[in-house]
Amino acid sequence: MDILVFLFLKLFFFWIILTIFEVVVIYSMEVSTFKYIKLLKFLEIFYVILTIISIDFYLHIGPKVFSYLIYSLFIMTYFGILIYDFWKKKITKKDFIIYFIYFFIDVVLVYLSSIMAFLFLGSGSYV
Repeated sequence: MDILVFLFLKLFFFWIILTIFEVVVIYSMEVSTFKYIKLLKFLEIFYVILTIISIDFYLHIGPKVFSYLIYSLFIMTYFGILIYDFWKKKITKKDFIIYFIYFFIDVVLVYLSSIMAFLFLGSGSYV
């Protein structure tokens, strides 16, 4: 059990370092707002909490399916807000491209980390 706690703490610190790095890189690109970074980070935290809850309380659809459904919903929410704000001219084309690339990279990183976590915890194959 101690090694599991250690691995989760290690993953949490890695996530913090990655978040700081992402903010520094986006800040250097001189974007107009950090609203989308805050939204994406909130959705990531909420995703992890909901996945843990689904594993602990064992919902009827299983943790893997629940995890994919929730993450798909969060992806559509973020992308919908981003497109809506671009359509309403709240952000520029440059900001839209930067946040879309950031979104794509972040989605890939979260997906790969969830695959690694489920494989490590012995929950089956995702490959």
